Amino acid sequence: MRLVLIADLHFGHESPSLVSRLHAAITGARPDLIVVAGDFVQRARASQYRPARAFVDELTAPWIAVPGNHDIPLFNLPARLLAPRAAFRRWIGPETEPVWEGDGARVIGLDTTDRWSHQRGRVDKRQIDRVGAMIREAGDRLPIILAHHPFHHRPEVAKSLMRGAPEALDAWAECGAHVILSGHLHTFLVEPFVARKSDGQTLQVHCGTSASSRLRGQDNDFAILDVGHRSIEVTRMVFSEGAAFDRASRMAYTAGPDGWVQA
Repeated sequence: MRLVLIADLHFGHESPSLVSRLHAAITGARPDLIVVAGDFVQRARASQYRPARAFVDELTAPWIAVPGNHDIPLFNLPARLLAPRAAFRRWIGPETEPVWEGDGARVIGLDTTDRWSHQRGRVDKRQIDRVGAMIREAGDRLPIILAHHPFHHRPEVAKSLMRGAPEALDAWAECGAHVILSGHLHTFLVEPFVARKSDGQTLQVHCGTSASSRLRGQDNDFAILDVGHRSIEVTRMVFSEGAAFDRASRMAYTAGPDGWVQA
């Protein structure tokens, strides 16, 4: 089964020519499902959501999405505090925590936005328990969690780690091997990491920005994920200026008794 992961489109700061090439590259990958890890828009305005909606309407494969912090209002405080997800639900879809079941994978959407802490994000105990149950009940399907905010930061990352992330990793590590897909940092990274209570059960894949001009030292990219039985192959597709998205790297991992190991 093949997934395509895109994130941080940031319509309002997008390049139209890049968007068209991204669309063509996704179509060419022939995915079974496209997953969008939030930040469709820059400032949660209708003028930005309109082209974002047009983009997903033109996708030729099924897709699911979760909101990112830029998808809820920042400066419009009444909207941010009283109905932070209203624009996302109107333009993108009513579900902010969708679930998709396919051959070999269960994709679990998680809404990590927080009206009180716009940038940082949050995962609470109710969400942790819900996702843990879905990991345990996945059977032969690989559990894949889709969220905007990463659950682990490398030391060089200046942004604050999402509230509740360590507790979530500890709880889910006891449920078995799984994958977390995310965005937010505008950098590409694939690696297993260790929770405080269990080794190597979580493989994180976080995507850079797929269409925004807000680059942070890396090129625009997206990921192709080929999912097998307790295995996953991740291909990074990078945009070359004036050209197209080309393969930059490929990494394969398998889940064994001691967690994820690179194949």
